[in-house]
Amino acid sequence: MSDFGLMREIYEDLYSGKNTKKLPVKWMAPESINDSIYTIKSDVWSFGILLWEMATMGGVPYPTLTNRELCQLLKTGYRMERPDMCCDEVYELMSECWNEDPSSRPSFSELIDRLEVIMTKDVPYCDLDKHDESHSYYNVPAKADEHSG
Repeated sequence: MSDFGLMREIYEDLYSGKNTKKLPVKWMAPESINDSIYTIKSDVWSFGILLWEMATMGGVPYPTLTNRELCQLLKTGYRMERPDMCCDEVYELMSECWNEDPSSRPSFSELIDRLEVIMTKDVPYCDLDKHDESHSYYNVPAKADEHSG
């Protein structure tokens, strides 16, 4: 098992911190961002972001938001929308990973079981015909145009 809370990404702007340890804010659970609490349940949140990245074929989470804006929006209950290519069942699983209450998030064992069920169904869980690269998560602004949060 890996620790998603220690994950690093090549896009430097996606991290928080000036002259401090940089953190992958856009993959972090609210309790990790706000209270420095890192648990298996905060890793489940990060796994939900990874599922979203997979469902967008490598899209960037929250591409139009600065870290500061994201932190404020997460406090209001904001969550990313269902990607066009993603079936409702997979998005429901992502959404459960992003539950505000860590104890209400699924366990990794439950995630594995549910993903296996979804993958063995004779219905598409990812519709590649709906791949639309015009979405903002495919069009990350150039570094010079970005604002750090």
